[in-house]
Amino acid sequence: MATSRITLALLVALAALSNGAIRAHAGPVLREPGVIYLEDLLPKPIKIDVAADAPIYFDLDFGRYLGLLKKGQLVELQAVTDTAFRVKGQAQQGQVAGWVEPKYLGALKPDFLANIKKAWQRQQEVKALIAKKEAAINMTAEEVIASLGKAGKRSSRLDAAGRHDIWEYIRYELVPQESTGRDQFGNLVTNTIYVKVPVGKLSVIFDNNVVTALEQDEDNPAKDGQVKIVATPIEVF
Repeated sequence: MATSRITLALLVALAALSNGAIRAHAGPVLREPGVIYLEDLLPKPIKIDVAADAPIYFDLDFGRYLGLLKKGQLVELQAVTDTAFRVKGQAQQGQVAGWVEPKYLGALKPDFLANIKKAWQRQQEVKALIAKKEAAINMTAEEVIASLGKAGKRSSRLDAAGRHDIWEYIRYELVPQESTGRDQFGNLVTNTIYVKVPVGKLSVIFDNNVVTALEQDEDNPAKDGQVKIVATPIEVF
């Protein structure tokens, strides 16, 4: 009798661990190299239908079986590679998140994967510009704010082509200045401080929320003398 109770307790414990593992698979997305994660690119999740019963795997190389996604349900598309899609859906054991072959899922736009790659590449270029506090042609207003902050002055211009919004930024440089004084013991000491000095103006011109031109003082051009251009914002889905 005691042995039966111990065996039953072990079975219950194993079932709990199994359910916990399944729930863990459906938790936060684990980042893997070479994968494009859609939450980085899209404001809301993409839902796609399961076109045929789809085996789903924990690993990108389909090495660890999680269960079967039944035909007809909607799943959330989380990440993509050339050969596999990561989705979250309902299997027999409960909610799971893992990798399936695209052939089991409903049709997407023919250029969906190509556009995802282009959008990811554009995002990397924009991130690099933001890190250097630079603006570029085809950046959005939100991206310019992330890079340069809020404009000191905003205006608009109307012409035959329509309305153009203009944001003006004052460009600054930190200039070292030395000051000499005495310390608490009466010794002469020299300190260097950096003063923020205006060195020019940058005007960012928008059409329909996208940068179409950059104007700057001729006496104070950009450091490398080149206008940066990124791809236009890409509609993925």
